Amino acid sequence: LNPLLRHGIFRERMAEMATDSVRALLLELAGYDVKVFEFIGGEHTAKNVMIAATRRQRPRPTAHIEEKRRQLRQQLELFGVRRQRLAEW
Repeated sequence: LNPLLRHGIFRERMAEMATDSVRALLLELAGYDVKVFEFIGGEHTAKNVMIAATRRQRPRPTAHIEEKRRQLRQQLELFGVRRQRLAEW
């Protein structure tokens, strides 16, 4: 990742994407169906990602939850996250 993160603008965008992805995974782990989409055109703002979550009526299967936990741990490790304050995993 070092060549990608060498320039400040790339580092900033990567951090935004990684943070939004962690938020979406944590919402899924908390029992929500999650959609991530552009809500305002890029010509108006650079920060144009909407994370929409709807509480599920039924819990997801245990295997699905464990897979999401694995994905979360993998992503946090990839980006060198040692601590975060959004939730315990």
